[in-house]
Amino acid sequence: MENLKQDLELLYELQKHDVEIYNLREKINKIPFEIEEKKKVLELENKKIKLKIRKENFIRLNSLKNEKETLLDSKEKKINKYLMELNIVKSNDTYKTLLSEIEKTKEYKNILEDEILELMEKIDKEYIIVKTNENELKEIEQKVKNEIYEFKRFTEKLEKEISEIEKEREKQKLKVNKTILSQYERLLDDGRNEKVICIIDGESCGGCGMLLRPQLINQIQKYHELVFCDNCSRILLKN
Repeated sequence: MENLKQDLELLYELQKHDVEIYNLREKINKIPFEIEEKKKVLELENKKIKLKIRKENFIRLNSLKNEKETLLDSKEKKINKYLMELNIVKSNDTYKTLLSEIEKTKEYKNILEDEILELMEKIDKEYIIVKTNENELKEIEQKVKNEIYEFKRFTEKLEKEISEIEKEREKQKLKVNKTILSQYERLLDDGRNEKVICIIDGESCGGCGMLLRPQLINQIQKYHELVFCDNCSRILLKN
């Protein structure tokens, strides 16, 4: 091949673009966007479930309080009714019975009042918890939105960089011998995500570090054909 050294040097420059693209792709792959998004969504769902339970408990306590208040009201009316009846009864037995009923109803009324007060305290506490959970949920939702936005923005930035490098790569491709380029890209297509062509370091392969045979080094220096490392099969180039 004529001007093989020059072709390899052009190919080496092309590879620099590929290495840049590969490194940027690796950064994108390492961005834990999907995993983090799922975690955050799960965290949000857990918060929503807890908030729902708290709200249901708040509603239940209020409903129970209302029931007891209704019952308390009925007891107060009953006491008033008994008091009115006291004024018109004629027998002592009936009078005593009414007094007994009034006393029992008052005792029950007192119990209801204590229960209502206790419920009101629970409701107040539950209200604070519900409001706190609502605020926490809003904060987490905003945090999730911000983090997901940053993940997307960073990914878009890297994709833009890759796009610019790919444009430069296409320009560089036009300068490279098509036959050599074909062999290079075939190696890339074989799944090699690292350098395909490397400069020898002294007497060693610049890719894997394996000591090269003297005959191989002589072949490289002649630039009659492509020379590959016996160990890693990279295309070898000498400065």
